[in-house]
This record gives sequence, structure tokens and C-alpha cells, in this order.
Amino acid sequence: METINAIWQVVKKDFVLEFRTRYGLNLILLFVLISVSLVVFSFAGERLENTLLATLMWNTIFFSAMAALQRGFVGEAEQGTLLFLKISYPPTAIFFGKLIYNLLLALGINMLVALLYVAALKLSVESYGMFALTMGLGSLATAIPLTLISAIVAGTTSRGSLFAVLSFPPILPCIWLVVRATRLSTDTGNQWQQAGIDLNLLLAYSAIMLVLGWMLFDYVLED
Repeated sequence: METINAIWQVVKKDFVLEFRTRYGLNLILLFVLISVSLVVFSFAGERLENTLLATLMWNTIFFSAMAALQRGFVGEAEQGTLLFLKISYPPTAIFFGKLIYNLLLALGINMLVALLYVAALKLSVESYGMFALTMGLGSLATAIPLTLISAIVAGTTSRGSLFAVLSFPPILPCIWLVVRATRLSTDTGNQWQQAGIDLNLLLAYSAIMLVLGWMLFDYVLED
């Protein structure tokens, strides 16, 4: 119960600070609106295929996530509160607290981008269950490695560029899987059997990254 309470305290602290400053939320919202607007203006009057729209949508989602999720530990380092966080809470609570916060943030970004693509670019979804499941697993598969990488780069001087470089290799398989599953959710007919392979791989990827992140976090935090 002490660990669960500590996790809750970390999550609550991050949300309170975020809504107090609103720096991260405003940055994310501005980035998403500009990205979607550029796509709308670039293809004004043209009817884009769902396969292309699915790829563009996840491109917007991943760049938005990389801009937002690095703030977890990087923000602590910039504000000089990282040492206080280490002293106040056990490593497990810090990792899962930051992970839950990043997961909820990623879900919010995904929902916002998906709604804008459906409303503004007429993305046609045939299987909403598959689409929602892909969004959820995509958020999880994104949040876990980016949380760990944010902790790794927090103590460095060139945090922004290093975060982008380190994030791409572990996120690449996730990009491939979620784009394929999203494309299948926009196709007519029953695509669950084919999409199930991608969704199961996403779930396995998330589970592996979660275990690795949990095991390595103590060493990352000490360094």
C-alpha cells in the first residue's frame, strides 16, 4: 500500500504542476493544431486515402509524444527538483508514477489527434473497436520507453537532441505495428484476424519494455 500511495503522490504532483503552469499542455496543443493544419492546407480539396491518412496521423502523434513525454524527468532536472524526487519516493514509485502520467498524457494526445483527423481530414474508420484498441496499445508502447529515455537524458546537458536520437530506435517497431493496425481498422470487412497479430505484438512489446524499464530504472536513477 505504501508503494501504491507513493505512485499516486507522484502522479498527482505531476498533474498539479502541469495544470498550474500549463506550459506542456499549451506546447502540445499548439504543435498538434499546427501539424494538422499544415496537412489540411497542403491537401486542401483533395480526398486522401485512409492508408495515407493513418500514416500521417501517427506521424503527428509520435512527434507530439516526443515533444510532450520528455518533460517527465527533463522538467524535474531543469527545475532542480530531481534530487528531491529521489529522496522523497522509492525508485519503483517514481518509475510507475511517471509512467502513468505519461500514459494518460499520450492517451489524451492520441484522442485529440484522432478526432482532428476524423473531423478535418475525413479519416474513415470501419472498426472503432480495433481503432480504439490500437490507440490504447500505441499509447502504452510509446509511454514506456520514452519514460525510461527521459530519465536517462535528464542528467545530460544536450537533453533535447539526445532524447530524439535515443527515442527513435526503440519506437521504430511500434510505429510500424500501429500504422499497420490503424490501416486495417479503416478497411472494410472483418480484419480482426490480421490485425490481431499486430496488436499481440504491440502488447508483447509493451510487456517486454515494461519489465526492462522497471529492472533498469534503479541504475538509471542512481547515475
